Amino acid sequence: MCAPKLPGPRSLAAALVVALGALAACSGGGHHHKTAAPSPTLTTPSPTPTPTPTVGATCPLTGLAPKAGQNSRRPAVAVKIDNVDVARPQRGIGKADIVVEELVEGGLTRLFAVFQCDSAARIEPIRSARSSDADLLALLHGSIFAFSGANPAALPPIRAHGNAVMISYDVFGSYFHRDASRAAPHNVYSSTEILLAAGRALRRGLTAPPPQFAYGALDPSARPARVVSLAWPQASAAWTWKGAGWQRTQNGTPDISDGHRVSATNVVIMSIALASTGIKDVLGNASPLNVTVGGSRPVWVLRNGHVIRGTWSRPSVNTFWRLMDLKGHVIDLEPGRTWVELLPRPAQPVIR
Repeated sequence: MCAPKLPGPRSLAAALVVALGALAACSGGGHHHKTAAPSPTLTTPSPTPTPTPTVGATCPLTGLAPKAGQNSRRPAVAVKIDNVDVARPQRGIGKADIVVEELVEGGLTRLFAVFQCDSAARIEPIRSARSSDADLLALLHGSIFAFSGANPAALPPIRAHGNAVMISYDVFGSYFHRDASRAAPHNVYSSTEILLAAGRALRRGLTAPPPQFAYGALDPSARPARVVSLAWPQASAAWTWKGAGWQRTQNGTPDISDGHRVSATNVVIMSIALASTGIKDVLGNASPLNVTVGGSRPVWVLRNGHVIRGTWSRPSVNTFWRLMDLKGHVIDLEPGRTWVELLPRPAQPVIR
């Protein structure tokens, strides 16, 4: 796949002028999607040197030592990925360091996938942003955020405190491609290489995100768990322990990405509240706000074939999630990839 040309200073200014008009034309709901005029021809800047990882450094979003070719100092790339049945199988999500599953309109879910140490040659299908993404982006302290479409009313909070370089298909179309084998709007794709280069060209000085979780040994009091199921109004998921990780089932069928079963080292299930955004899609379905900032709420942490019950808290948008067990101790994760399931209350996971 050929990388698109990246913007020089003059062409970037022109692209931003195009951006204002294109964003105003975005679809209201995310089930349907207007395509803006093609992005202007862009020029390629001098490549940004890739720093050499410090000996002993770990990848901030996994707690693992970087592998050959990985860079623990790289900025994070967050991508919105479709999660309805017609959009599956997805591509790239098995390479994400952290994936957050959030509720969207119509009782369905969408994925917020964050790539930092690892890379994905193809991420598909990329879909529209939501108001809930603002508080998730704030956790990363300056990242690259790729999406395809958004209700204009969802963008101000992302701009206000997401602190992200926003790369939308509607504005910078040359950073994305369409898959002719899939029906629109479930066919937009890109790669971490393209999006990382684009973000660095649009904003100099991007740095790695801070760690999101603590890592350490399994608490001896953790309870064994084999299968954990959870449900939203129009979607479901299950995680099954297979001895070396948790394998994912989506809507009753194996969840596959790039020919492999989607799996995670850790699964963090957070009980959350929902709030109104005042936004509706083209079918009249309300777009909820997944509240990921606030006081103490229940959490279930899956790791090493066990579950640890506790609470999560995040006092303000400028702070991080804090996971505490019922004895008041920090819950440590196993180093590796983590899925965060945002489960609206009063629903709770079924643990067997």
